[in-house]
Amino acid sequence: MHQYIGVLTGAVLGAIGAILFGQSLGPDQGSQQERAEKAEHQLRVTQAELRRFEGIRIRAGLGRPEKGARDIMEDIREGRGADIDDIFAITKPWLRDISPVINLMRSKEEKEQFSRLVGDYTRKYDLHESQQKQLRQWLDARANENALRFAGVVTDESSTFYDLILAGKEAEQNIDGIDQFMENQLTGETLESFRADRLLEKIKSVEGEANGRLNNLDSIVNLDTSQEDQLFYTMARSSQDYVPSMDIEGMAGDRSPLDRERRNEVINSVLTIEQQELLENHRQNGRQKAEEEMREIGLRLPENWEQFEDDGW
Repeated sequence: MHQYIGVLTGAVLGAIGAILFGQSLGPDQGSQQERAEKAEHQLRVTQAELRRFEGIRIRAGLGRPEKGARDIMEDIREGRGADIDDIFAITKPWLRDISPVINLMRSKEEKEQFSRLVGDYTRKYDLHESQQKQLRQWLDARANENALRFAGVVTDESSTFYDLILAGKEAEQNIDGIDQFMENQLTGETLESFRADRLLEKIKSVEGEANGRLNNLDSIVNLDTSQEDQLFYTMARSSQDYVPSMDIEGMAGDRSPLDRERRNEVINSVLTIEQQELLENHRQNGRQKAEEEMREIGLRLPENWEQFEDDGW
């Protein structure tokens, strides 16, 4: 489902691309007069595009955005770079117009996914007709909730571009609560089988995520074997799917979940001074590269840029 948030994100970035098109192009071939005429044309296109998005917002009765089209153009011309949240704000009315279409696309795939889930659970846990019906009703209710949450970002005047990214991640967790629902439906050995299957699924997910993060960190600071062993469990405990009751081979000691901040504190405590410096240099280089890439298309790096990075390094 995240691809449909990707469509919305792409729409915003496409709008930004249209608005800032002239800013990212190199010099044209040909005479000075030809280049001047093309530059003037691109400036008119840019200004018209910004006026169009601002006009949509005003006609929708939403008033002027905190930063209007002229302010954004001024930021670009002066080399400050436009704030992506300002551009997101003036494109929201347009995004609201197309969000029902995106939701229809998302809903179609979600229904197919839910239908497969009902069939899978019916086969595995021998659901009778009434249980199948209740499961479908529960999934339908989830679909409605997902649709409201999905569209909420572009209908909320205070939402930011980062909220759009978060919505994409949340859209992937579209059956949150299924465990509790199924546990109320099943009994005896069937219930125990369901619990065991779900726990195994989550363990595989946690271990896969932990290995991925560990490999990423190792490529930056070159961990030794002892560090890898310690940090694998740290990464596992920071996974969204992790629960302390998981039987992860070799895990001992503190099994409590870790949030991102605490996880990074543990990582720093395990790394040597030289490795900490390597990691910090990697972070700084990543930020500098991101700033350069944003500047190339006339944008400035958001203040909360680190939140866009799952690992934090």
